[in-house]
Amino acid sequence: MEILTTKRLRMRNFLPEEKEELCRLYNDPDVKNAMHWGKTEDGDVSLLIGKSLGRTPLDSGGYHYAVSFLKSDRLVGEVYLEKKADCFLLGYFIRKERQGKGYAFEILSALLKKLDRDFPDINVEAIVDRENEKSRRLLKKLGFHNDIYQMDNTPYVLYSLYGSIR
Repeated sequence: MEILTTKRLRMRNFLPEEKEELCRLYNDPDVKNAMHWGKTEDGDVSLLIGKSLGRTPLDSGGYHYAVSFLKSDRLVGEVYLEKKADCFLLGYFIRKERQGKGYAFEILSALLKKLDRDFPDINVEAIVDRENEKSRRLLKKLGFHNDIYQMDNTPYVLYSLYGSIR
């Protein structure tokens, strides 16, 4: 199911046939290190895809969405969005070979506009690895504010975008 489109990209649900590619992506050392994940098994990815099928950002809970090229539908990366009672929690990654081309800014800008239209008073929060300077700069460019430098002795930084000022 397509969630939104931009000039070059679409955000949509993952497809069952993308399981192997997604598993490879999740086990890529760069993605694993940035996300602080352990090894991801096929069954984990199948569960993730099954849980997210047919879901939209309007649904409560947390779901993973594919970011793909509009024309070829090849995977560019992922957006994670979790709707909580008082905020949305945002996560994302762009494949290493596709970074630096503005794809994250493009898809996240469109998503934030959609969330602002549908939920104007709900904040959006993103938790980023402290060492991920590119992601931290991107969030600032999107209007997020750094709220906490360290949480519970973890290497993460919290960024917030307040609904009333988007």
